[in-house]
Amino acid sequence: MGWPVNEFPFLAVTANELPFRERDRRYAELHEWPEATFRHRSGLQLIWRYDDVREVLEAVSDGISNSNSLDPLVGFPRIMATPGAIPPFLRHLVPLPAKATANLTDHDLHKRVWNTMAGPDGHFTIGAGERADVVRELGRHFDAAIDAVTAGNGKRAGVALDVTAASIAYAARVTGSRVGLPQADWSKVATWSGAQSGLLGRDMRSRHLAGAVEALGQLFTVSSAALRGSPGADGFHTRLLDAGLPRRIAISTMANCLAAGVHTVSGSIQQGLDRLLSDPGRSWWSMLGEPTTAPSVIGKILQLDPGLVAWKRRAQRPLTLKSGTTLHKGPILAMFAAANRDPRAFPNCLDLGASGKLPLTFGFGRHVCPGKSLATVAIEVFLTRLYELAPEARLVTPDGTETSRPRDLLFSGADVVVA
Repeated sequence: MGWPVNEFPFLAVTANELPFRERDRRYAELHEWPEATFRHRSGLQLIWRYDDVREVLEAVSDGISNSNSLDPLVGFPRIMATPGAIPPFLRHLVPLPAKATANLTDHDLHKRVWNTMAGPDGHFTIGAGERADVVRELGRHFDAAIDAVTAGNGKRAGVALDVTAASIAYAARVTGSRVGLPQADWSKVATWSGAQSGLLGRDMRSRHLAGAVEALGQLFTVSSAALRGSPGADGFHTRLLDAGLPRRIAISTMANCLAAGVHTVSGSIQQGLDRLLSDPGRSWWSMLGEPTTAPSVIGKILQLDPGLVAWKRRAQRPLTLKSGTTLHKGPILAMFAAANRDPRAFPNCLDLGASGKLPLTFGFGRHVCPGKSLATVAIEVFLTRLYELAPEARLVTPDGTETSRPRDLLFSGADVVVA
């Protein structure tokens, strides 16, 4: 006899609502669950075992599709039944945006888009000879974000730093500049990104749903304008057009890049720092001060505490995975943050030096995230620069009443303030 359904570790909460120790406990319980799938109240089939998640993320097996990856969790009917959402939807999102990256099912076209972004000469590819310049650029974004959040007092001893706000400002600058958005719009990228992430993973209603649709619409409108770019300028818009991509697909590619970067980077920074500074011995934190050991800490954070914790796929029909796990027809939630802790693939996953398989944080196979290199370096720069700025930093309790983070099936972060 199986466990009672009401004891499923993620039945009533999501990773976004939990401090890291509670997340650790619930993920461990998840891998003790007697079944390999769970039908969530959202209608999604949850899977979390490493081999199953890898196969579903890769989406090359017959019957597994990535076509629903960017569909709103609430569905289009609820959006069109929300009065406040209808005007911005019609103004900005009709006709519906073209599929471009995560949800593009034309494999040849998908490869062209992906190569433009992350191929040998892709826009988001960081070659060995480019890394130093990229690190310097990211360092400038770090300084600007710290100054913006602390009113220029970030380097004074004792000043409290809202890492959640600083990491979002930083990720918005990194993403907006890399995609080629005018600097005046960088501060708005976080709002637009939050709109898409909210629509993807939250059960939104009423004014919250209407506000998210409006912000998402603005994202696509601005992406359309940015695609025109400056005459003669060499940027992301030029690469997309030179690749011969249809204009609607190029617009969606820009919008998706803007939306994907902010919460993935900032959430990993927030959750990672919460873990690093909660350790009484601060051993991982101190390793950020050495260039030879910092990358291993960043890699472990991206394995355990990614800002994006799951992704959607669809079973086109009832099917059986290679492991023997059976899936019903319908939408799937591949919980790769959970898969990154599967004891079958990662014995002793909480140990920094433990061996294991390739973490699935950035996907797998032909659908691996094209921004993987940039996101990894961006997270490393923020955390190592913060260590340089405040090696004795400590977590402090934010002023005021406790805030509750929204229930989100796809994205996760933490409320972190340090002094």
